[in-house]
Amino acid sequence: MIVYSQKIIQFIGEIQRAIKNVLSQEIGLKVATSRFYDRKQRASYPIHAVIFNNKGMLGYFDPNFYELGFNECLMHASKQQLHNVIRHELAHYMTYINYGETSQPHSAEFRVFCEQMGWGEEVYRASTCLESEQAVSTGYESSVLRKVQKLMALSTSSNPHEAENALLKSQELLLKHNLESKYTESEEEEKIVLKRILKQKKENAKMRSIARILETFFVNTVYHRGKDAIYLEILGSRVNVEIAEYVAAVLQEELEKLWNTAQKHSQLKGMVAKNSFFQGIAKGYCNKVQALKREYRSEVSSALMVIEKKLMDAKEMAYPRLSTSRSSGGCCRESSLLGEKMGRQLSINPAINRSSTGLGALLT
Repeated sequence: MIVYSQKIIQFIGEIQRAIKNVLSQEIGLKVATSRFYDRKQRASYPIHAVIFNNKGMLGYFDPNFYELGFNECLMHASKQQLHNVIRHELAHYMTYINYGETSQPHSAEFRVFCEQMGWGEEVYRASTCLESEQAVSTGYESSVLRKVQKLMALSTSSNPHEAENALLKSQELLLKHNLESKYTESEEEEKIVLKRILKQKKENAKMRSIARILETFFVNTVYHRGKDAIYLEILGSRVNVEIAEYVAAVLQEELEKLWNTAQKHSQLKGMVAKNSFFQGIAKGYCNKVQALKREYRSEVSSALMVIEKKLMDAKEMAYPRLSTSRSSGGCCRESSLLGEKMGRQLSINPAINRSSTGLGALLT
C-alpha cells in the first residue's frame, strides 16, 4: 500500500535527489529534471519514487509503471543503508532496460551489473527482505470497519426505511471517522494511502461507473496507465480505502449480473446499451446517496465539506500534475433509465472481514 503525508513527500524528494546522484555520478548517465537517458541517449526513462508500508522488503522496482518503491521504515535508516537500497533498485531498473522482461530478479545479469558498478554484497542483498529491520506497523483499529459492515448489511433490509436509515448511518460514521482521524494518529501526521484495485486493457464505462460509486465512500479515484493496461487507483484514509476495495470487488461481478438480468426483461443489446446501463446504475446509486445527505444535520454537512477538501488535497499530493480526460460515445436512453432505476435499488453488502467466504451485493 503506497502512503503519502507531508513528511513522506519530503522524504521522496530526498530519495529522488539520491537517485539522480547515483545515476549521474556512479552509473554515468545523463539526468534531467524528472527523467534519465540510456547510455546512447536514444531513450529516456522516468524517475518515479513512492513509499509503501505493507511489504516484507525494503524496496522494489515495478516495470509496469517504471516505479521505484521504498519501505517507509527507511525514513529512520542510516544514509548508507538508504543509498544501498536505492542502488539495489536502480540495478533492477538498469537490468530491465538492458535485458527486458527476460531477465529474472537477482539474475546473473543483475549481479554482473552490480559488480561493474563496484557494488558489493551490501547492495546486492540490500532489499531482499527486512531481516532484522522492523517494517512500519500496518495494524489499524478495525472497529470502524466492523460498524460499517453491520450498517451496510442492514442496508439490504427489505424494510425501505430501515435500509435507507442504515445507509445514512454508515455514511455519517465514515464522515465522523474521517473528520476525527487527524486526532488519533498519536501525534503523527495523518497519512493518505493509495491502492491499485482494478486492472484492464483500457478504460471503459464499467470501470468509470465503479469509480463513481466508490467516491461515495469518501475516496478519490485515479486512472493510471501502465505499460500494457490501465489501473483504477483509490486514495483516502486507510479505512475508507479498505472499504472501497471490497465494494469494487462486489461491483466488478454484480454489474455484469445486473446487465444479464436487464437483458432478460428487455430487448436491450449491444455495447452502447450496456455502457449506458452501467452509467445509469452509477447515476441512480449516487443520486440515492445524495438524497440521503440532505437529511444530515448541519454539523455533519459541514464535516462533509472538510472531507471533500481533504480528498482533493490528497489527490494533489499523490499526483500534483494530474490531467483529466473525458469519455465519449453513444447513449441508449432506455438502457440508461433502466440502469438508473436499478441503481436506486442497489444495496452493497461487502464482507469486510478478510476471513469471510465471499462478497455479495443485493437488490432490494
